[in-house]
Amino acid sequence: MFTLKYRSITSILLVLFVIKTYCSVSFANQIELMQIYRYDDYEECRRTYSDFVYCNAISQIVPAFDSKIWTSIQEYSTHPRHFDRRVIETGTCLQKCRRTMQSVEHNLLTELHECVETKIWSQYELNSSINVLNCITAEELNDTSETSGVARLAFLFISIGIIMLVIFATVYDGLNTNDPTETRSLATTKLIQSFSISRNLSTLIDRETKSGMNLRHLDGIRALTMIIILLTHSSIPLIRMPLKNVNDLEAQFNQPWFPIAMAGNTYTVQLFFVIGGLLLAVNILEQTKNCNRIGVAYFFERVKIRLIRILPLYLFVILFHASWYPRMKEGLIGNRFRDYCTINWWTNVFFINNYINPSEPCIQFSWYLGADFQLYLLGTILMLLMRIPRLFKPIVICMTITAFVVPIGIIYRYHLDATVMMILRHVLQEIRTLPYYLHVYIPSETNAGNYFFGMLAGITYYHLKDNPNAKSILKLNFILPASAFMFILLNSLTIMLPSDHINQPSLSLAMYGSLLKSAWGIFPSVLLVYLAFQEKHSLLVNFLQHPILLVGSKLSYSIYLVQYGIIYAVYKHITYPLVYESFTIILFTAAIVNITFCVAFMLHLFIELPFNLFLKQITRNKTAKK
Repeated sequence: MFTLKYRSITSILLVLFVIKTYCSVSFANQIELMQIYRYDDYEECRRTYSDFVYCNAISQIVPAFDSKIWTSIQEYSTHPRHFDRRVIETGTCLQKCRRTMQSVEHNLLTELHECVETKIWSQYELNSSINVLNCITAEELNDTSETSGVARLAFLFISIGIIMLVIFATVYDGLNTNDPTETRSLATTKLIQSFSISRNLSTLIDRETKSGMNLRHLDGIRALTMIIILLTHSSIPLIRMPLKNVNDLEAQFNQPWFPIAMAGNTYTVQLFFVIGGLLLAVNILEQTKNCNRIGVAYFFERVKIRLIRILPLYLFVILFHASWYPRMKEGLIGNRFRDYCTINWWTNVFFINNYINPSEPCIQFSWYLGADFQLYLLGTILMLLMRIPRLFKPIVICMTITAFVVPIGIIYRYHLDATVMMILRHVLQEIRTLPYYLHVYIPSETNAGNYFFGMLAGITYYHLKDNPNAKSILKLNFILPASAFMFILLNSLTIMLPSDHINQPSLSLAMYGSLLKSAWGIFPSVLLVYLAFQEKHSLLVNFLQHPILLVGSKLSYSIYLVQYGIIYAVYKHITYPLVYESFTIILFTAAIVNITFCVAFMLHLFIELPFNLFLKQITRNKTAKK
């Protein structure tokens, strides 16, 4: 009897355990199936209702501690690589809702709140609070009253003027190339030659060589880096788009390789800083090798040449973003990709956009141009000071110490993560508002270290470029594999980082974050110097010097400037939740890459190269006269 009673109790406990397990699994499955994006068909709403109103809203589920589903949602959402299931984004066709509502009073906000709350209650039996993001009405879509504006007219006139100038210069240059009797002023000749498409096409595909220099592989590395950045920028916005299958995205983020991929995505831009520092050092050393005294005039001459190189196209793109970009058709989620050029354009013009209003940027990707210009000025000053023999060694030591110490201090002071952490419950926030982005990613002082490593690599290369034993003197056959090993090791250790923000500042994480970022400067610097001393017939060097990569390198500046507008113009047109899968990623990436290359090619031929050539020739002639 005792045995029978014992067996009965055991059976009851087993049944209860199975029921509990089943319920837990059911709740987990229910949460995983819970859609954080619930959108009515926008196009159907437009077609069906001539006076349609379609609204985006964020629904915050109200805590219900007596609800088992709420408890499960709460636990599931706190995982750093899970979306926050307590927040549901909705797209609601108001007219479609009215058919199921008893209210006679047509108040937009009241109806919207009632409609969305009813939807959520019908599925989860949980209350919710609503925050309206954006509403699109038939009246707004049909409104064409705002078709003018000083900025828009200015952009149109400038664009038309440039096109007409290029056409005239091309035709005139072609008709009078071989006419010896043709007499034109010097300025007119330079203007026609600079804006002639036939000449600029030849310049685009020409190989520029500098005697005694073996740095053409930098063009290939610059082109490949730009392509990688464009590919990642093209696919990243999908994470913030309305998706039908957020579970697949969560599963991808839970893969062990994901932190390594995030580090690569975060630090690829550091290669540009390394290349910029290297070229700065080599160019200054080459230009000043026969000069005993270099003064302030030389510094301002370099600043002038730099501005001539980057400013004309930059101003043109800024004007577009301040005028026509806000007028481009916006889909349901267009407010996510706001640009602030209409109010903050001046921060870009003065190259301070990585410090002033960085969370409301004009052309978000252009933070790099601000940081790069600031480091260009600092690097030029340091190179001129290092011409004084007694200052050379102290400056090099200070540059090296700064590269490691500054990121450590900032990461520790602001209680930041060692690197960018992809915490999905925060993924719907703008990256430009995240603390790591504002304090580590975009400021000049945290990027100066890798710029300095590039400068030191340039100084080393320049002084040993004519020495046949340079590789053995620098012990590159040992240093290169050692730096590569540290680079791989530090990036691999990202899989061991905490998956969530830590509660207290950590000196060890700050040191690791500094070493990780520095690794993206040290290893590329060593690699660039190693390739510079490679034999001319090296397979890798020949690949990096391929003419196609040379053209890509020349287009890289235009590509970097226009990609932001094109990427978000494409995504702003989406009016339905997407399926996160390989086909969708490839489709959007291919479309964006093709459009970007076409637009960059046209802007390079019509604006970047012509203005660069013309302004350099005009200023050079004025300097010669003086």
